[in-house]
Amino acid sequence: MASPEGLSLGELARELDAPKSSLHPLLRALLVRDYLVYDGSRYRVGPAIGTLAAARGPSIVAVAGPLMQDLVDQFDETVMLGGMVGETLVYLHTVESSQMVRYSPPKVRPPTERPSSIGKLYLAQLPEALLERHLQEHTRPEERDGLRQEVVEARTTGLAYNHGETFPDLSAVASAIFGELGLTACLAIGGPTRRIEARRDEMAEALRGAAKLIADGLS
Repeated sequence: MASPEGLSLGELARELDAPKSSLHPLLRALLVRDYLVYDGSRYRVGPAIGTLAAARGPSIVAVAGPLMQDLVDQFDETVMLGGMVGETLVYLHTVESSQMVRYSPPKVRPPTERPSSIGKLYLAQLPEALLERHLQEHTRPEERDGLRQEVVEARTTGLAYNHGETFPDLSAVASAIFGELGLTACLAIGGPTRRIEARRDEMAEALRGAAKLIADGLS
């Protein structure tokens, strides 16, 4: 979005290598928060972006990058740094596994029927009333109690899991990264369910430790 005249939806899709349909919910969320403005044809940087630009301290990607590579070296599964903008999952940085069968995430992932491990950590930050509203509006009745229990546990542990719920045969473990203002981003390991489940607890502890180091590096 460095172009002073802004970018069209098509230009943004090419820049981010993402389909237009995936970008629509992300752009809507950014517009609502005044990070972007839209004149009917082009998107430009909005007034709220100044708050982010004024924030001091090292880049989270610069701090997280070496730790993410360490996790890949340890587990040889894809490691992702991501966050939610509205209902859209945005990956800030990814270090992929070297294995032939691996998870290779897009930069932007549109809303899914069931929340990802990162999505669950963001749900865990909602006040109880907003969480209940989300469950009523977005979750099947037979799945609400289970998801509610996962979210409540994530509030305590700072960890969340996806056991092939979002995409078949793809599982993930995620840890929250907290800063002075609350949840900053999430660190996750994802890959084929069989491999992730076999080392799930080990991955969870490694992610928790890496997330703490990232938070310390940003403070």
